[in-house]
Amino acid sequence: MNYRILTGAVLLLCVSFGAAAQRQSEITGEIVDSEGAAIAHARVLVHWDSAGSTVGLSDNIGIQHDVIVTTDTTGRYSAVVPAGFYDVFVSAMAFTPTAAKVRVKKEQRITYNSTLRPDLLVSRELAH
Repeated sequence: MNYRILTGAVLLLCVSFGAAAQRQSEITGEIVDSEGAAIAHARVLVHWDSAGSTVGLSDNIGIQHDVIVTTDTTGRYSAVVPAGFYDVFVSAMAFTPTAAKVRVKKEQRITYNSTLRPDLLVSRELAH
């Protein structure tokens, strides 16, 4: 009898975690330079924009408002976030940072790609 209760509890827990995971949304993309080459280890900061969000504050209680990820060796990244409006900031050494506003709906996966331009001031200093 105890095994049935334990099995039922485990199944309920698995279903609960599965349902919670499905409510998440995702921002994915690729960061490249002006020639189309992948930028590895670029920093992508995804910041929840509470001022522009139409999602109720109660929907975002307990979330981490800033998600920071880095690109892999192919320039790709992925950030799991709740639905809402976000400011996405992309930066990498020797490149000019970029920023954009994106909206992610519940259970939606959106793509935000960015092309970074060389930072001429940093490039000149590295050349000397």
